[in-house]
Formats: sequence, structure tokens, C-alpha cells
Amino acid sequence: MSRPLVILNTKANRQTAANWCMNADDNTVVEFRKRKRTDKQNKAVHGLISQILKQRRAHNGVKMSVALWKAVFMQAWGAEITFIPTLDGDGMFPMGLKTSELNKAECADLITFILAWCAREGVFVRHFDEAA
Repeated sequence: MSRPLVILNTKANRQTAANWCMNADDNTVVEFRKRKRTDKQNKAVHGLISQILKQRRAHNGVKMSVALWKAVFMQAWGAEITFIPTLDGDGMFPMGLKTSELNKAECADLITFILAWCAREGVFVRHFDEAA
């Protein structure tokens, strides 16, 4: 089911949103949130993580994956992450805030955080929006 969407960036759009609210059925839920990260930001995060993974396949003795590196950076950045044991007890997997749930400003902060870590740790990063 498609949900109506309006970006509150003009007076006309704000009026449209107000009209929808005034004419909505009882018990309708309205959500206000900041815009999510952009496709370009998503590509940048994945490009950075891919470059890190090529240079640092392990972290403190743990074989890393893209998902694990993202979880490690999200946790270090301040997002609450919990690592859950797998059903067979052979490993762990991360649960918590996903990069797909970040808004534009949060994603920009995370990218800056990752770039600073790379500089501090000597991880070479070419143009950071390149995925491969």
C-alpha cells in the first residue's frame, strides 16, 4: 500500500500536509521525520566499508564482514548495538540501529567518523564513494 509523502520544504507543501491532516479519518497516524540518508551517502558508506574490509579482514582476531564492520562503526559512533549469538552458537551477529535508518545529517556524521578512524589507523581510502 502506497503512503502519501510530502516534504515540508515550501509553503504549498506545508499547506498540503495540513489539509491531509484536517481531512484524515479518525485514528489515522501521522509521522514526522527527517529525510533518510541519500543514495549517494549509502554508496559512500558501503564504499568506505569495502575499502576497509580489503585492508583489515580481521579486527581484534575476529574475521570481519561488511555487516560486522558497519555494526562496529555504528557502535563506536554511539548507536546502541547488541551482538546476538547464532542459533548454532558458532558466531555472533549484530542487532540495532541500521545505517538505512539514519537521516542525512546522521549519515554525514557517520561518514566523517569512519574517515577519521581510517586516517588515524592508516587505512588508505581513495575517493570514498567508490564501492569497489
